[in-house]
Parts: sequence; C-alpha cells; structure tokens
Amino acid sequence: MQTETTSGELKRPYFHNINGLRFIGAISILTFHSFSLSENIWGEFFDDYWFLKVRFLVGRGHLGIILFFVLSGFLITNILLWEYKTKGRIQLFKFLIRRFLRVWPLYFLIVLFGFFIFPILPYGIETVHELWRFLLFMPNIDEIINGPNDSINFLSVTWTIGVEEQFYLLWGVIVTLFTLNGPLKKNFVFILGFAVILFALCFRYYHLGDNRTLYYHSLSVMSDLAFGCIIGAMAVNGTAEKLVKYLAKWKIVLIYILSLIYCLYEGHIFKNDLFVFERIVPAIIFCFVILDQVYAENSFFKLDKIRGFFFSGEITYSIYVLHSIYIFYWAKYFEVNGYTTEIWQFILFYALVLGSTYLTALVTYYTVEKPIFKLRKHFR
Repeated sequence: MQTETTSGELKRPYFHNINGLRFIGAISILTFHSFSLSENIWGEFFDDYWFLKVRFLVGRGHLGIILFFVLSGFLITNILLWEYKTKGRIQLFKFLIRRFLRVWPLYFLIVLFGFFIFPILPYGIETVHELWRFLLFMPNIDEIINGPNDSINFLSVTWTIGVEEQFYLLWGVIVTLFTLNGPLKKNFVFILGFAVILFALCFRYYHLGDNRTLYYHSLSVMSDLAFGCIIGAMAVNGTAEKLVKYLAKWKIVLIYILSLIYCLYEGHIFKNDLFVFERIVPAIIFCFVILDQVYAENSFFKLDKIRGFFFSGEITYSIYVLHSIYIFYWAKYFEVNGYTTEIWQFILFYALVLGSTYLTALVTYYTVEKPIFKLRKHFR
C-alpha cells in the first residue's frame, strides 16, 4: 500500500472504499431528513402501518452522522501521524490550511445563503441563529441555544461541520505539541483517545435528559471522533491491517448481520442511565466497517466497486450541505400545490430532492470545491 514519490519519499497510503462509505453516509442522512424534516405536510398514508415500517428503517439514517465523525477521526489522525512518521515533524499550519481549503468554501456559502439571501427569497424567513457563532465555527452550540426556535434546517446541518472544525484544531494542536519535545510516545494517541471517550461518557451522564446537548455538543459526540483516531493510529502502526486482513468471510458476514440488527433496534437498547453509552456501539461498528472496507481481503463486498459510488463519494460534502435546502423548497412546493395526499407524491418528492441535490452537488464540486481544494498543493 505504501508508494514512493519521485523524490523517494514514502507517500501516504490511499484508502480504497472510503468514498463509497462517504456516499452511503450522505444518502442515509438525506433520506432520513427527507422523511423527518417535512413529515408534518403529508397526508394519512404517512402513518399507515407499512409506511411506518419504512419510516422506522430510514430513521436509522441518523447514524450516518456517527459514521462521518468516525471517518474524520480516522483520516485526520492518519494524516497527522503519517506526516510525523515520514518527516519527523507535523507542520500544523499547513495541515490546518489544507483542512480549511476543503471545508470553508461551502460552509460559508451556506451561511451566506441562510443569513442574507434566504430571508429575501419567496417563503424565506429571518433566522434567529446568531451569525457570530457560525463565523467562529460554533453552529452546534448555536443549535443547542437557538435551534428549537428556528426552522431553517439547512443552517442546522452545519452543526457537524462546526464539531469537525473544532476537532481539527484541537486534535492537531495536541498531537503536534506532544511531538515537539522528542519522539511521540508509542501509545500516546491510544491513551488520549480512550481518555476522550471516558470524558465524553462522563459529560453525557452529567447532561442526561438534556437531549439537545447530548446530540449537538462537541464534548458529547467527540467519542465518535476518538474511536476514529484510535483506528487511525492503528492504521499507521500496522495493527489495523493485521487485525482484519485475513479475517474469515463468515466472521465478517456475522459481524455485519449482528451490526445491522443492532442498528435497527438501537433506539430500544440504551435507555435511562444507559443512554450514556448510546453512541459507543455504533462508533465501534463503524470502526470495523472502515477497517473491513480498507484492509479485509475476504470482504463479501467493497463499496467502491459499486458503479457510481466512488465518484459520488467525491461530492458527498456538497450533498450533505445542500440537501436540506431542497427538502425545504420541494416540500413547500408540494404543500402549496396540494400534492401531499398520495404515496406516489411522496416518492416523487424524494426523487426530486435526491436528483436536484445530486445535480447541484456536481456543479458546486466542479466550480467551488475542486478548484479551491487544488490550492492545497501549495501547503504540503
């Protein structure tokens, strides 16, 4: 998996099937939001027995957020530790600039749209969110405070971007600081990762009953990122590959089946005080899924081999950022025109949300994301 550049320097391994995972996560979230953000406009069919079963299944789409967090921890830790391993140092400034070039353009476009353009458009409303928190990458904190009083869901989705930006900065600073005065201790990242998980559990226990804090606060969800950090460190030292590379196919299939069963019924397992642990099992499941997709030779499927998944993974950031805008406008169109009483109308609504989101994501990827992201070559 390791290759050399023309200068003889080892190049960081490329992880296959990560794009496919990204696409699965994005579509899961889009589908979940299509059913939940517009649920109040649909007719009686929306509460029919079989349609409720469908809603139950797509309701697991919220787990896509945990997948994205685990992926972020995995990739960012791998980038930091690989740079330290091959260069003997971490260039924190360049690392942060590369991250900012990837995240900031679309983030600020959606913030600009939500605060300044949307209010003057048809059906637009003034947001009660506070701009200064968005400029400081704290939309998740603003969502806790102002979210219940604001129906502009396409601003709400930026809460995950805020969490990840906070993580990029703090995790990058901490890991860099521990490399300044000599070699990085062998088990430092693992110890730190488990310490973060323990702290998150304590934070969640203290805030039991405060659902918005449990769902949106960085200190509550950082355990997802920490699990990703742990397997990211395992990828660098080689233990991740050894763990799953030759795992028997029947064992992999069994783990997927048990994981699927858990994900279907996760809302019924961790209740009352046990809700503290609600994010732990999905994070562990997604750690396995990532390692299986990247390293296992006996996987019964590889996501990048599914036609269109690899490329679609390239535009998932745009899909995630844009999809709630289309849910809002298509729901408004269907409601105003009275197209809300039949199942086929909802199916058409979903198809339009998916199609228009995907097409717009293609445009933003080629006109905004890709041109700006190319600038990262100057910060290697």
